[in-house]
Amino acid sequence: MTEDSRGEPEDADPAISPLQTGNPAVDDALAGLADLASAPVADHHDRLAQAHAVLHEALDPPDEDQSDQAEPA
Repeated sequence: MTEDSRGEPEDADPAISPLQTGNPAVDDALAGLADLASAPVADHHDRLAQAHAVLHEALDPPDEDQSDQAEPA
């Protein structure tokens, strides 16, 4: 490992597909961003917004058992 490449894997390849998380929706969202750097800038917002929505849903799913008007127990 050289001084210039400290902190970066020597075999890093940007063309490698994203890691699999085990959550198909998250995997699809990440795959949709894999080629973002080569996509037209005009497409970036929509693709990032879609990925954000999927990740937000995966990390904070709506709780169907509680409503906003329910009092805490």
